[in-house]
Amino acid sequence: MKTLKFILALSLILAGTSCLFSKPVQASPRLVRIGIATGAQSGTVESEAPLRCTDAGGRTLSVGRRAILELSAGRMLVNGQAASLPLEFQGAQPIKWNGRPYRGSLSLFPYNNGFSVVNVLDVESYLRGVLKIEVNPAWPMEALKAQAVIARTYALRQAGRHGKEGFDLCSTTHCQAYRGMAAEDPKLDRAIAETRGIMVFYGSQLAHTYYFSDGAGWTADVSTVWGGRLPYLTCRPEPVPYETPHSRWKASLSQETLQKIMNALKAPVGTILEIRTAQKDSGNRVTLLEVRGTSGSATVKGHSFRMAAGSNLIRSTLFDVAFAGTGVPISPSAPVPLKAGEDPLIVLTRQGAFSSTELMDMLLHPEKREDYIKKALARGGDHQAPIPAAPALPAPARSFSGTGPAFFDFQGRGWGHGVGLSQWGAKALSENGWDYRAILGHYFPGTTLQVLR
Repeated sequence: MKTLKFILALSLILAGTSCLFSKPVQASPRLVRIGIATGAQSGTVESEAPLRCTDAGGRTLSVGRRAILELSAGRMLVNGQAASLPLEFQGAQPIKWNGRPYRGSLSLFPYNNGFSVVNVLDVESYLRGVLKIEVNPAWPMEALKAQAVIARTYALRQAGRHGKEGFDLCSTTHCQAYRGMAAEDPKLDRAIAETRGIMVFYGSQLAHTYYFSDGAGWTADVSTVWGGRLPYLTCRPEPVPYETPHSRWKASLSQETLQKIMNALKAPVGTILEIRTAQKDSGNRVTLLEVRGTSGSATVKGHSFRMAAGSNLIRSTLFDVAFAGTGVPISPSAPVPLKAGEDPLIVLTRQGAFSSTELMDMLLHPEKREDYIKKALARGGDHQAPIPAAPALPAPARSFSGTGPAFFDFQGRGWGHGVGLSQWGAKALSENGWDYRAILGHYFPGTTLQVLR
């Protein structure tokens, strides 16, 4: 009886714990098609064993161990023989495309005016060419196992993403970086083997297992990044503090660069005068950014701004922005009558009422703006409409000042979009005794782990 009570109690505990194993679910064959080249015009397929090559008509071509491919006048030539796409290459040994070895088979499909090269293989073999590009093999095993599980889940959850191009996933960071056998590592192979078939589910569906480099203490809510809401992709603090090579970063952007960024976001505001945070989430990530310029102001999403500026430059949305340098003159424009309700600072600047020195002084000393507006109006001109009170604006933070072009400094922490699992955070958790199940349970709360047979 005591044994039965113990079993019942243990069952209740397991039922209420996130990210533990549930019953296996039925799955189709877990093959993935990875695009390793697109728009190719020529190339070489080879292997250490004889290759089997078949074309679209089912015809077998004699190629031996090496096939030289070339598109000539719209025709595909294989070792000089005419062939019709698609082509399939199979062999008893790994197959090389332009010298790089891959497991599985290679297929060639027409694409635009060239052809795509697609590596078809099982998902476990695919992971062997992924993990070393995404994570450091020297990290603790539990962090590597967590990466294996989410990379496997991501691959099958995103299958078909490039369907129009003839494959499931590309080999770049747009999907998951993949380098075939050139990226294989014994320790990572072990992490893949010990989690074979395990994937993250939310209910009966594969979860969206996004991941990124460094959360600097917090993850982001998916709704503030790509939109939509998922209960397991929310803004969450990381349990263990850690420092990484990405813990601190800084970028300086000129007025000209910022103007181009706002134009790219279809939110033109003219020459940039001020940038301030309009909204942050509970983890201090910038979700909305207000940008004021000589022709107006606009509010943009922090993530959208980051991507338009360059994700390797603005490495995360965990940043503060500060006005830094001076010296860019604002070109005057034709006078525009001032209308009630308009910001007089913007309108007068657009009319060329201020010198560059005055504009930069206002950037450095926002409290002087009303005085400068009064002086501009006293100098005369076409500004005869009633002047509304200038709004009280938050002063931009300042880091340094000097001569030369005007710059804004962005100082931030972490690297990546912030949604899902922080790879450096997972490393820190594993170093503090967390196993991969607990790590995944933290970053994807409410999910379960299931084994696909």
